[in-house]
Amino acid sequence: MRDIVIVGASGFGKEVAFLIEDINACEPRWRVVGFLDDAAAKQGSECLGTPVLGGTDWLRDHRGVACAVGIGDPRVRRRIVRRVEAWGVEFPCLVHPSVVMHRTVSMQDGAILCAGNILTVEITLGRHVHLNLSNTVGHGAVLGDFCTVYPGVNVSGDVTLEAGVSMGTGSEVIQGLRVGAGTVVGAGATVVKDLAANVVAVGSPARPIRDITPRWEDEP
Repeated sequence: MRDIVIVGASGFGKEVAFLIEDINACEPRWRVVGFLDDAAAKQGSECLGTPVLGGTDWLRDHRGVACAVGIGDPRVRRRIVRRVEAWGVEFPCLVHPSVVMHRTVSMQDGAILCAGNILTVEITLGRHVHLNLSNTVGHGAVLGDFCTVYPGVNVSGDVTLEAGVSMGTGSEVIQGLRVGAGTVVGAGATVVKDLAANVVAVGSPARPIRDITPRWEDEP
């Protein structure tokens, strides 16, 4: 078994721990040695009975330990990854045993796929993509680096979600559309035409209601 730490001793980090438990129930692969969290108040405590070992600086002195970034916000997740990857940290893909996907699905480092997801054919998942519970992703879809798909989302065939997109719970995108980088699609929204980058879009049909600054491409 490989040692692994989870960044984020709160909501989604706990769900990642649950995911790893289910993976291990089928085939023992990972030993969760602890959580990491840059919130000083959490350091030295426990999360799900597992110690919070310190902040992300802990990784600098513990080479060889794998890392799962259990942070839902794409912007925060990217900042953490950019900071720690210089230390040679390994980010494995974590896929729940219940996930259904074709052999032509490809994914890059750090992808996390929770229970109940269905991915059909010729789908591409970028680095550190998160698929929370019970989503569907159709043929030919492309999800860029650091996309977050919250529970119960339908991503139709040939859709492109550019880097850093967040799809809110119960939202959907109809076939062949593109959602620009850094955009947030609200819970329950239905995307029926392309959305620009760096906006918040809500409703059915989804309409932009405000811009997001700094833009995804401008953040450090």
